[in-house]
Amino acid sequence: MSKRHRPGVSAASVLRHVEEVVVATSGEDAFEIVFAVAAARIAVAREMPLRRAIAEVVRRHPVLDVDPVADASDALLARVDELLARALLEESTLDAVFESLVPRVAKSDKGQFFTPRHVVDFVVKMLAPTKRESVVDPACGSGAFLSLARAAGARAHGRDVDLRAVRVARLLALAADADPHSVQRGDGLRGDGLPVADVVATNPPFAGRAPADGFDVARLVRTPERDVLFLERALGLLRPGGRLGIVLPYNKASGAAFAALRRWLVERARVLAIVGLPRETFLPHTSQRTFVLFAQKRARPGAQGDERTMLVVSERAGKDTGGEPIFRRDGDLDHDLDDVAAELRPFLQAEGFT
Repeated sequence: MSKRHRPGVSAASVLRHVEEVVVATSGEDAFEIVFAVAAARIAVAREMPLRRAIAEVVRRHPVLDVDPVADASDALLARVDELLARALLEESTLDAVFESLVPRVAKSDKGQFFTPRHVVDFVVKMLAPTKRESVVDPACGSGAFLSLARAAGARAHGRDVDLRAVRVARLLALAADADPHSVQRGDGLRGDGLPVADVVATNPPFAGRAPADGFDVARLVRTPERDVLFLERALGLLRPGGRLGIVLPYNKASGAAFAALRRWLVERARVLAIVGLPRETFLPHTSQRTFVLFAQKRARPGAQGDERTMLVVSERAGKDTGGEPIFRRDGDLDHDLDDVAAELRPFLQAEGFT
């Protein structure tokens, strides 16, 4: 058996193998088959026969919009179920489903590059949401930030324009015994429905344009891209004193064209930390350099001259230059964000961020 047909150890490798099996044995939509099996096994009793379990999840949870995959053979469903059972043991599985099965070109067109789980974990740990707090992600994708916020006991709400991403995020909510309606489908830049947030954790789309009417930053940046608009939107969703963790392209921190944007930001938010991420972080989808901004919304605009900001650079992404994961001898991903967190957390605590 050739190597590319042998499932790997990670959830993403297993799911790539599932996709190969579906493509090789049928003309069905791989995403719909995998999503139906995953939803049935997560939201319905594991012991129930698979075909019946899929019918039950369709009946019980219409919000998930599960395809009954009536044209898929029992043999194909059983094979997918067998392969997926291994991946479902890992908490990152549903993110990997979406990451693996949404065509890469669709992601590039939308500027959607879904955040690696160790980066999500780092951001949420630094934001440290509590059980009494509300966490919002206005560009939630498949709901990774929301999932970890719920695990910390926080109330989590999200919105995304991509229907498949929303379905996965709703399944994640259901798996955490949360209301799947807490994830909305729609343009996260506009509209009501998202609550006032204690914490915003997000990785907005990097590329593309959106109507900028009504946005203050349109005065500062010529034809602002969506990530700039999402920065303003995130601050608008926060209560005074609320905490922000947002992934942005590197040019927003260093480019001369965005100097006015940075002045606008520090007047409206206390910038506590900028954490540079390695170029490999979002490979194989993009090699664009990014950073995580941690900031706290001011009660009223006005920068303070004696404020400190911590600048940190992560050097190990846990991926090689081809985007393949690199593991340490203990089996964990070879990244250094735990080391970054050990340096950054005391500073954030001392500055009253958490």
